[in-house]
This record gives sequence, structure tokens and C-alpha cells, in this order.
Amino acid sequence: MELLMRCGEELCLRVEKTQTPSFESPGGALTICVKPDAFAHWLELAQAMYYAYHWRGPARNPNISALMFLSRRDQIREALTISAASGEAVCATLGPKEALEQTRQGEPHYPEGPFDPWKITKFALDLVT
Repeated sequence: MELLMRCGEELCLRVEKTQTPSFESPGGALTICVKPDAFAHWLELAQAMYYAYHWRGPARNPNISALMFLSRRDQIREALTISAASGEAVCATLGPKEALEQTRQGEPHYPEGPFDPWKITKFALDLVT
């Protein structure tokens, strides 16, 4: 059975595939919905969301920041191209466990394709230098 959410010491991540994306974030959490082909491994999504959650940048809105990290695009308009407003989507929520237990959008979805942890990290470092 697939895990419903993956948790660390302070935060949990829930990744679900759905036909009806919802951008509603429970209190203290960050939610994004992207096209299914926007990432290959669930850790890419986790890394992008963690940076946006803790760094509070590069955009004012952490949801947009997460899309920028995941797409590795420094222009908001370009980063928004991976967002999924309708149709099949992968929605992810990062936040305290209590907040994530209040939401449910679809079936657990944790793809494990190729993962390079340095791609998003390098993009983040390039933004601050």
C-alpha cells in the first residue's frame, strides 16, 4: 500500500493525482497543483516546495515560488506553465501533519523516476548570487 503522506521532524508532504485540482491550502501549509509531466521523482516536488516554504522567495507568494523552483524558471509567467488548473493534475501539500490530515484530493502518487538533487539547488543558489 502506498503511503498517504511522507513526514519529517516538522513537516509532512502529501502528493496526490487528481482530476479536480484544488489550490486550497489548509492552515500553515503550502499547496500546488502541476501537470503530471512537470517532474519525474516526488523528491523534486518535495525539494521545490521545501525551499519555497522556508525561504519565502523568490516570489511573494510561496505557491508561485514552489512552481519557480520546480520548473527552474526565474520568470513567473514561465513557471506558471507547469501549473494545472483543470484536468489531470498532481497536487502536493507541504505543512504540519495536523493540517495535511484535513485535506484529501485524490490517490497517493509518488513517482520515482530519475532524480538529480542538484538541479533545483543550483537554481536556488543562482537566484541568491
